[in-house]
Amino acid sequence: MIKRVSLWAFIVAGIAVAAWAAVSWASPQATCRGEAMGPGDTCSHLSLTGQDDGKVQTYEQRIAAARQQTPYGVAAGVCMVVFGAVLLRIDTVSAQGSSDIGP
Repeated sequence: MIKRVSLWAFIVAGIAVAAWAAVSWASPQATCRGEAMGPGDTCSHLSLTGQDDGKVQTYEQRIAAARQQTPYGVAAGVCMVVFGAVLLRIDTVSAQGSSDIGP
C-alpha cells in the first residue's frame, strides 16, 4: 500500500514539474542576483568564482534563455509521469498475479 501511495505521489510530482515548466514558459521572470529585471535592464555575468567577467546579459536575453530551457522541464515531468505509471502498472499486475496463485 505504501509503495502505491509513493508511486502516485511520484506521478503527481511529475505532473507538477511539467505544469511548472509550462507556466514558466508562458510568463518567465528574469532576475539578476535575486532582483527582478524588467525590459531594458542589464545584468553583469559572474564567473563560477564570483568575479565579473565583463559579459552583460539583457532582460530579453535572459527571457529567451529561460524559454529555451522550458522544454527540458516539461520533458522531465512527462518522463516522471510515464516512469511512475509503468512502475505502478507493474506493481498492480504483480499483485494481481500473486493473488491468483492458489495453494
